[in-house]
Amino acid sequence: MEYHRISFIHNDTEYTFVKAMSSELIGYALISACRAEVTIYMRENNLKGRYILTGMAKV
Repeated sequence: MEYHRISFIHNDTEYTFVKAMSSELIGYALISACRAEVTIYMRENNLKGRYILTGMAKV
């Protein structure tokens, strides 16, 4: 497992959170997993609508 900092913008506000993800994810699979985590984060925090994934980095 590796920790990744994921950042996204929703309604002109930037959100950032850290999530543990499999170290075997690379390329498109990693991006897809990050997008899934953003969707989960938005649902848990009652954010609705579109978002823009602005960054992800190993921490």
